[in-house]
Amino acid sequence: MTAAPRVVPAPGVTDVARVALSALGARGLEVEDRRGAGRVVVARCGDGVDAPDVRTVELPGPEGPPVGLLRVAGSDRAARDHDALLAAFARHLGLALTLPGAADGGPSGVDGLLDWDDLDRLADVTAEITARVAGAVRASIGATAVGITVWDSDRGTLRALPGAFGAHDDRLAASVTGPVTNMLSAGNRVFATGLPYLSNDAGTDPGVLQPYVEVFRIHRILSVPLTAPDHRRVGVLHMVDKPGGFSTHDVALARALTPRLTFAVELARSAGVMAARQRLEAILTHAAVAVASGVPVEDCLLPAFDRLGELTDASVVGLVPHGSAPLLRRRGDADPALERRLVADARELASTSTGAYPRRAGDPGWAALHAPVELDGERTATLSVLRRTGQPFTADESDVVVRLARLVALAWTTERYQHQLAEIARLRERERIADELHDRVAQILYAAQLGLDSALEDPGADPGTAERMTEVRDLLVHGDSAIRAVIRRLGPVPEPGLARRLRREVQTVEEEFGVVVRAGIVDDDALLAVPRSVAGAAVKIAREGMVNAAKHAGPCCIRLTAAVEAGALTVAVHDDGFGLRTRPADARGMGLPSLRRAAEDVGGEVTVLSPPDGIGTRVLARFPV
Repeated sequence: MTAAPRVVPAPGVTDVARVALSALGARGLEVEDRRGAGRVVVARCGDGVDAPDVRTVELPGPEGPPVGLLRVAGSDRAARDHDALLAAFARHLGLALTLPGAADGGPSGVDGLLDWDDLDRLADVTAEITARVAGAVRASIGATAVGITVWDSDRGTLRALPGAFGAHDDRLAASVTGPVTNMLSAGNRVFATGLPYLSNDAGTDPGVLQPYVEVFRIHRILSVPLTAPDHRRVGVLHMVDKPGGFSTHDVALARALTPRLTFAVELARSAGVMAARQRLEAILTHAAVAVASGVPVEDCLLPAFDRLGELTDASVVGLVPHGSAPLLRRRGDADPALERRLVADARELASTSTGAYPRRAGDPGWAALHAPVELDGERTATLSVLRRTGQPFTADESDVVVRLARLVALAWTTERYQHQLAEIARLRERERIADELHDRVAQILYAAQLGLDSALEDPGADPGTAERMTEVRDLLVHGDSAIRAVIRRLGPVPEPGLARRLRREVQTVEEEFGVVVRAGIVDDDALLAVPRSVAGAAVKIAREGMVNAAKHAGPCCIRLTAAVEAGALTVAVHDDGFGLRTRPADARGMGLPSLRRAAEDVGGEVTVLSPPDGIGTRVLARFPV
């Protein structure tokens, strides 16, 4: 009769065993240490392994010979995944059984790791941390390169920092990204279990993802968790290709080194986040100042787009108006397929963010962010950012893109308003010049003609002088005709267009009442063709609506719109103020009845709408044309 095995739990091994039980979907799991005399069970999880469906796998030691056994009962994994996961966890448990304690004293070679005293370069410390750690590890352990994967708690992923495994292409390093559910990944297992892993034959090791071994040409690897003093896991440090191979002594050295490395990684990330946040805010500040200063839209937005692309490592920052060609600012090589996808998503805006994790080793994936550009509550364009890595956008980056989209709307509104004011000023200046020519120059010329006519009528005039005076009179007549032709071109046309008349009323109300009125009026043939009588009624109603809002609605936004659609002219005045109370028919006020009569005289109608709470008013006039 076989004696029951002694049970002596080993805390580190138990941690790996618990993760293995979950990853394998097993009913029970047991780890046995066979390095000494007798059977010693160092970890037992689940319901036990006393069942017919138990599988037994040897635990290889780091030096080669088996050091124990792994028994698994009732796994629900597919056969192929089951065998690969068993082999991976067997190797990890074998290493966990033989791990030495932390080395005394700590390794050398880490001096200066945290020496970041250049405030201007704080935003770059995250990009530099891999190279700095590689130097420290090379001096202490002898690894030729390192890769650092950090935990993103918001997205549940381990993400590689730039320069991973000596790669100079950040997009290649970005392919080491993804959810932590794949236990065939040594990094995922180390992060989940909190125990290191080493392999001196990574090319045949089932516990190391082979696609990454091939892409980064990894021959030997040692992975240790980066754990903060409060036992919070920060990420994983991977050391690769030590000449001669890694040993359990290197594991001890690495475990002694990681507290300082963990602090360095956390500090680098925090400093990088703060500096990046300041730089992102500076984009908005500069763009807002440019908009407020009246800088043309492209001159204030394009530098902001370029800077945004630089700080977010985006390959494309695009403004995609609905119904017109997109404006794309690129960094690096173009990717036509992804850009087409970006523009299509921007037009549809089915979601605010899209993207894909890396599909395979070496594929960085991609991420996109979209923010609507709205004018007067209507989406007119989309601001889109494309990053050719699977790294999702941070909350700070998303916030800046949304706020920059609002600045785009403000810039458009400001420029349109400035153009309207400039057009009104130009027309008024033309009229002023025409009036000056008519009232002064033309009148002087006409008076000179009358004087010459009187002189020519004198019968005693010298014939030679009379002939010369006739020539001068002809010149005056020609000059008067030329001046009056200029007056006609500069002065107002006999029937000014409705759009122009409405804009003049907008400016008049703004000057009289000190308010701002947004005019949504587009010059087109339909407005020009509105009959004079209808145009007069429309202008009267528009002015009365704006004046009432300015006088009675309190602090508010006022908007005037005019358009011809479906055979009818619609003129509306909106405000979001305290509202206009509709008076009963026998009230003394004459404003609304007068407007209704003006509309009815030309076949139109006026409606005043105000919600029950009295906030906001809409005066709407419709005329058949």
